[in-house]
Amino acid sequence: MDTPPNTGFSAAPLRFLANGGAVGDLLQSPLIDGSPLGAPSEWPDTLKTLMGTILPVQAQIVLFWGAEFVALYNDAYAPSIGEKHPRALGRPAIENWRELWDDLEPLLRGVRESGQTFAAKDRAFYIERHGYGETVYFDVSYSAVYQADGAVGGVLCVVTETTERVHFERCQALLLELGQAFPSNRDPEQIEAGVIRRVGRELGAARVHLAEADDEKGDFFIRREYRQGDVVARSGLICISDDTCAALRQGVTVQATAKADSVPVDLHAVAPQSDGSVSLSVHVPLMRHDTLAGVFTVEFEGQRVCSPHDIHIIEEAAKLGWQWINHTRAESALHASSAQLAGMFDQAGAGIALCDHRGVFQQVNDRYCDIMGLQRRAIAGRSILQLQNDLAADAQPMFYENFLTAEAPFELTQHHVRANGSVVWVQTHVTPLLDGQQQLSGLLFVCVDISARVGAEHQLIELNESLEQRVATMVAEREAAISLLHESRKIEMVGQLGGGIAHDFNNLLTPIMTSLELLRRQPVSNDRSHRLIDAALQAADRARILVGRLLTFARRQTLKPQVVALHSLVNDMRDLIQRSLGPTIEVIVEIPADLPNILIDPHQLELGVLNLAVNARDAIAERGYLKISARPEVVADSPGLGPAPSQGSYVRLTVSDNGSGMSEEVLQRCVEPFYSTKGVGKGTGLGLSMMQGLALQSGGGFDIQSTPGLGTRVDIWLPVSSADVLKVAEGDGDSALGADHPFHVLVVDDEELVRYTVALQLRDLGYRVTEAASPSAAEQMVGAGLRPDVLITDQLMAEKSGTQLALSLREVLPALPVLVVTGYTSESSTQIAGFEVLAKPFSRADIASKVAQVISGPAVPALISEQAGQAS
Repeated sequence: MDTPPNTGFSAAPLRFLANGGAVGDLLQSPLIDGSPLGAPSEWPDTLKTLMGTILPVQAQIVLFWGAEFVALYNDAYAPSIGEKHPRALGRPAIENWRELWDDLEPLLRGVRESGQTFAAKDRAFYIERHGYGETVYFDVSYSAVYQADGAVGGVLCVVTETTERVHFERCQALLLELGQAFPSNRDPEQIEAGVIRRVGRELGAARVHLAEADDEKGDFFIRREYRQGDVVARSGLICISDDTCAALRQGVTVQATAKADSVPVDLHAVAPQSDGSVSLSVHVPLMRHDTLAGVFTVEFEGQRVCSPHDIHIIEEAAKLGWQWINHTRAESALHASSAQLAGMFDQAGAGIALCDHRGVFQQVNDRYCDIMGLQRRAIAGRSILQLQNDLAADAQPMFYENFLTAEAPFELTQHHVRANGSVVWVQTHVTPLLDGQQQLSGLLFVCVDISARVGAEHQLIELNESLEQRVATMVAEREAAISLLHESRKIEMVGQLGGGIAHDFNNLLTPIMTSLELLRRQPVSNDRSHRLIDAALQAADRARILVGRLLTFARRQTLKPQVVALHSLVNDMRDLIQRSLGPTIEVIVEIPADLPNILIDPHQLELGVLNLAVNARDAIAERGYLKISARPEVVADSPGLGPAPSQGSYVRLTVSDNGSGMSEEVLQRCVEPFYSTKGVGKGTGLGLSMMQGLALQSGGGFDIQSTPGLGTRVDIWLPVSSADVLKVAEGDGDSALGADHPFHVLVVDDEELVRYTVALQLRDLGYRVTEAASPSAAEQMVGAGLRPDVLITDQLMAEKSGTQLALSLREVLPALPVLVVTGYTSESSTQIAGFEVLAKPFSRADIASKVAQVISGPAVPALISEQAGQAS
């Protein structure tokens, strides 16, 4: 048998290294001496052929040969192992990859023993290649290399390092997460807490905080800190070395290794921050107008090195959070300023009008309309020239056209003839409004009705002519004017003070009405006494009604969720909706009678539905329809971030029409407060905003969809209630449970007369009563063993509110029924939510019914303490 020719490298033992680059040169140097593989000239032909192929390749390739997995690689692979090159070349892998050998060895052995290829994307490896440990990522493919005899000689690893890409994607994902969360949050403190928590968890930091500079002293103050996995409140200063601070002022991120460089100094005594020692801190400057306004600090414990990727994450997250914190603060300040300006504009005693650069009216206040004797709709959209032509008896067109060329403020006095024929003298101060380029952008008119002054001047002339005959008339007119002024001021004071006197006035009425009702039940000797008591009760009731009217005048209202049957509520207002829409719009109601009950403020819901109906009417040009439908819906696994509510059971109320619809731009802004497309004077811009707020505050959801030319659909998710609709039974109010069972009532009120008369009324109803003059006294009684069946407490007391007292007592008596008595009808739902409420003053029947209701009804679970903390 002929011997086949040798086609390997035997003729030139090192020829296969000729194109091997720097690694090829090293394989021919003394560095390779002592390798378990021996000299390259003695390597098996298979290995020589393979290395001759690998070395010139530009891809990252490493070959682990033999049972000891001796490492051989090319120039492209060498940078990926850092300081391990060149000592790793020709040596067993365990000698230089010891820190990841427990991870790497099973992979190599598995491929060698099974012959199966192992591949992975973005495979993580922990490696120490630059003097410190780090996690790197590779796309890997490990394949078995067979020798001529069929045995596996080694494992060929083709790799691509993806560390930079993985780090970039992680950074982008973190920034995207923060960027999506921040726009929906309008609280700068929550934004700050969110960014320090996210950075701390992402990097495994010991502490993270954002310190803001004190404008006066230049100190850096923190209010919260990420520590031990979450954000905790902490007030204090941080001390930064002068060198570090100087670098930060230049906008340079600083890494500090000394613990003293950044140690918070508490203003209040708190527990030690950590048992470990800070080995590294990273300070990122937060600039505002090129001035250092804050420092974002991340601290690590133990042996820790910050990679460029970590620094990049810290810098980008800090800058993004800082940007949104400043944005939300500026937005809040803008809203407050706008509200203040709007209030000043609307409440000004002078008439104010604002025109654009063409002289067309853009905005007027009520006083301006009063002076001109016109409605807003008659002024909006018209030019000053048109208005003056209609009203000014001495109008001069050329003079008014000069308004648009004026550069300085000026005044003019005119007399106008109103539509009703009356004459008014007006003194107007005109201010040109200039933009940044000193071009006219608008005109501001401030008008004062000087009719009285002009009239007085005319009267003075007449007086000079006939003084004796007019003195008496002038004095009479002056007295009449003063009287009218006094009356006007009285009316204004009623509006301002109406809400403020409610509590004290109702506190006075409560003992009066209670005492009179108790006297009425006592035997008296004659009918005259009965008539006097009845007359006094009628007077007290009229006083109660008067308080209500004063509160209505002051625009106070009460929001109170109730169990409501949606089918009945909508059908009861169907006629009202139809009358509001007119005969050309068909009203379709499809609400099943067997729908679950919902928990909502019925009056606010009725108002919201009516607002939606009116919006539909305005959107339908001629003939059309309005459809109101509802169905039960269970929301599961909802994140609570979209239009749908969080998971739970709801009734989905849908109001739709086939009107003109809305453009995408209008749809995006339609729920903004005060945004309206109906023009000045035709809408408040609050309808959709109030409906959305009602749905969300009630624990539901809100969504609106609209297509131009097709119509609009509004969906409201209303929370389901398992309770029945409350039906008030008729009776005389004396059928209290106390008549059959001597229930024990604890009455708490810091007004002695109110407390005394309420206790008398309850005792007369058959209850056992214990009185407490303050919340602390009530808590002491319960702490000493008192076990009342029901608590009746005033809401507004000096020590704490009634709801706070109720929560305190429920820590001892979890099922204690509570009735909160309040003289303020404007208590918000968050202040007394979850408790039955009785408004002062009340009758015997009122308190009898309420006490019986809270005793016989199910115990109300304790409120969240955070809600109670808001009560006042």
